[in-house]
Amino acid sequence: MAISPIDPTTKFTATKEIEKKMDASQGSDMQTVQNTSDKVELSPEAKKLHEAQTQSKLSEILGKIENGFYNSDEVISSVASSLVKVIRNG
Repeated sequence: MAISPIDPTTKFTATKEIEKKMDASQGSDMQTVQNTSDKVELSPEAKKLHEAQTQSKLSEILGKIENGFYNSDEVISSVASSLVKVIRNG
């Protein structure tokens, strides 16, 4: 899975709902908008599943290391190409 960086030129704007609250506020509403934050909670089952998946992936990677998978010309070339892209766009 490729993860692309966020484009630094991207401008994030407030939603219309937040803009309305900001325009209509004279203090208390504005304070509410500024203090609002998101929160994520994971269940114990989700944490266990994540840990199991992490261990599985780690075992897979360790197996590839032991079998010399990462020493192949194809993998080395792919890593080198990715590094060159990062350095050029850096």
